[in-house]
Amino acid sequence: MEIDAGDPKAVAVVQRQLDAYNAHDLDAFCATYHPAVVIEDGFGQVVLTGMAELRRSYADRFARPDLHAELVGRLAVGPWVVDQERVTGLEVEPVHAIASYLVRDGVIVRVRMVRG
Repeated sequence: MEIDAGDPKAVAVVQRQLDAYNAHDLDAFCATYHPAVVIEDGFGQVVLTGMAELRRSYADRFARPDLHAELVGRLAVGPWVVDQERVTGLEVEPVHAIASYLVRDGVIVRVRMVRG
């Protein structure tokens, strides 16, 4: 049985973010985030806050021509969307990641990223 209690608008925002990531489109990518976004590691430690830090971090990442995130699975409940991804084009690959996105008012406000 499949149960999906996720907000379709939240899922759409996260999908736009993933599409922009794979297109290396920094402006479109950043447009899916709140200006005061908070990104945490898997232990809840804040690793990035705000749009300036987001742009700086991902501008460097998007400079890698082979960077690509493959969506392995997705779960959505309410305003939360959780993606399982396989990322290639980094120093060590593939990187397996789980990203939990909290979406409010049409933008991502918080992310918790677990990489392995």
